[in-house]
Amino acid sequence: MFEIPFYIYLGVQCLINRVGIKGLAKANYALDHGEIGLGSKFDSQLAFDQRFFLPSVLIGDSLSADQKKDQIHQFVNQHGYPVILKSNVGSVGKGIAKISTKNDVDRHAPRLLGGYILQKFTSNPFECGVFYIRQNGKPKITGINKKHFPTVVGNGREDVLALAKRHPRYSKHWRSFLQDIDTAEVLELGVEKRLSFIGSHTLGCKFTDDADLHTDELERAIFAVFETQPGFNFGRVDVKAADEEAFKRGEFVVIEVNGVASLPTHMFDPKYSVWQAYEIFFQHAKYLANIAAEQRRQPMALLSYWQVLQMVKENQAMLNVVHQALMGNPE
Repeated sequence: MFEIPFYIYLGVQCLINRVGIKGLAKANYALDHGEIGLGSKFDSQLAFDQRFFLPSVLIGDSLSADQKKDQIHQFVNQHGYPVILKSNVGSVGKGIAKISTKNDVDRHAPRLLGGYILQKFTSNPFECGVFYIRQNGKPKITGINKKHFPTVVGNGREDVLALAKRHPRYSKHWRSFLQDIDTAEVLELGVEKRLSFIGSHTLGCKFTDDADLHTDELERAIFAVFETQPGFNFGRVDVKAADEEAFKRGEFVVIEVNGVASLPTHMFDPKYSVWQAYEIFFQHAKYLANIAAEQRRQPMALLSYWQVLQMVKENQAMLNVVHQALMGNPE
């Protein structure tokens, strides 16, 4: 419901800029349909210089469960545990699994549907989303959001699961990451424990607008990720760093790139009213329509509206099935 006014405003901007809805994909003409959650996220990653990214491989959807296990074991032999499994058409943190042991491989591999990205895990705890645009050839960072992962503080009496269930952001979807920690542990008074590795606001993360983290060093590092790919001009890059100071120095690794369907997630800062959030949201609708109009002459193969809707529907249905399977049994 929150997004409906955005799409109305985006439609108006399309009319003003004489761009069709499908034509918005041309803002990122190097990616499959501009990367709207339709094509392969792995192919989107491969459109960039891989030295900025965590090592990743694609597990094909045609492989048997045993073949998937073999591929995971080969990757682990090279990079070690833990590793991350995430759907090649992933969305809002669904269908993500952390693999820390051989038992995890045996448990999760048979549950995978569709293509899956296998990615090296980084222990860097500081994660941010950085929104990037390039308009009239000029790159710009339009927003930075820090991700505050859900944590609990011990009281010396209750276990982690009980504390987690009282967290204001708790939902049943937390089972997707709570299964990776000892939820029976009783923390001593005042001891804090981070619960999640998934940087999604729909899975418990709080996002804040952290424009003050913008430095010249960070800007140069973000621009370097995109400068060799002129076909990407609108979207968000999610990165991890050792700490805030390392991030500000531009020392980070890229987890993934999100394209035309990206949200300016700094708008979710709780300090903003809904109207202030819409102001940020609408500004990015205007950016998208303007950039798509600028790139309208770029050749691009696009599916019909019906085909797009069908693929989105099928992808989301598959992702929901996998997400439910990866969450395990309810507590």
